[in-house]
Amino acid sequence: MKRLDRYIVREMLVPFLIGTVAVVLMFQINELIALYKNFNLSAVPMTAVLQVILFKTPTYLNMTLPVGVSLASSLAISRLTRESELTAIRSAGVSILRVVRPVMVAGVLVAGLNFWVAESIMPSATRKAFERQSDIGTLALNPEFKANVVQQVGEYLASIGSVERGQEGAIKLTDILLITHPRVGETLLITAPSGSYKGGVWVIRQPYLRMFKDRNLVDAKPDQDMLIQEPIRIEQFFGQGPIPEQQSITQLKNAIEMGKKARQDMTMQEVGYYVRFSVPAACIVFALTGPVFAVWLARSGAFIGVLLSIVLVLIYYNVFIVSTEIIGRNGWLDPMLSAWLPNILFAVLGFFALRRAE
Repeated sequence: MKRLDRYIVREMLVPFLIGTVAVVLMFQINELIALYKNFNLSAVPMTAVLQVILFKTPTYLNMTLPVGVSLASSLAISRLTRESELTAIRSAGVSILRVVRPVMVAGVLVAGLNFWVAESIMPSATRKAFERQSDIGTLALNPEFKANVVQQVGEYLASIGSVERGQEGAIKLTDILLITHPRVGETLLITAPSGSYKGGVWVIRQPYLRMFKDRNLVDAKPDQDMLIQEPIRIEQFFGQGPIPEQQSITQLKNAIEMGKKARQDMTMQEVGYYVRFSVPAACIVFALTGPVFAVWLARSGAFIGVLLSIVLVLIYYNVFIVSTEIIGRNGWLDPMLSAWLPNILFAVLGFFALRRAE
């Protein structure tokens, strides 16, 4: 039987590699299009753009490996059925379950690879991708999108009237207001007509300082140009912490526990935690459902394997998005159940179909 196992795995190898690489390339091209659509990249080095795409590839791979398993299992078993090889195998007393076994083993191995990529490579790569995107946004800022920016700049809360891109990657700032609280009960307001940002350094020109104690103005005076060392990061503009894809399982678990102690809503993080396990497990689910439905439909045509795998993946990921992004993150279902619901539904469907096929 080892020869049968090797034969089926060999049939799966090429479709798996082609399907995985093709879908990853599709994600990468979409990312490139999105960058050119949302930013003016004329002042951005191409290496920075390519780094964003490279660093996001582990995330694409995390979602694409189940697609590769679906395509490989459907095509392999569909060809065996269509050319009557499966009939010959079964006439030798081999059950459908035994034929599917090497496909399931391959699915388990790919699931392990997927989990390793998601846990060991994806968090750090995603953080680097966000940093590169931040750098691109810095170089390609569009004033109509960045007017009236409010963000944290070091110890200051900064309100900026307008922002425009200057020469050599610098950013011109106008109508600047900085607010900080040096001590309890004290508020320092700093206004400036102009300033600039480049390479993580804010320059506030001709600032005017006003010190309030409680609600009383106690001091007002002009000052020399100020320098603030504080790099721009995308998450600072939107007040977001690390997203689940940027954290390991341990970091996610600790963040969830700390958030719950602080009585924060950690539903999104909880869903992300369980998704870290459920997405790799989808490789095993597709290794079960793909071959069984391929046996049923292989006689319908030479391309039924491709069509079947595409349909299965589309249905699965639509159910996945609805279950995790809508149902789970709105708290309509337990986070763990919302993350695992697509796998449960497809596994039940696969076992039912396997029983009928047997």
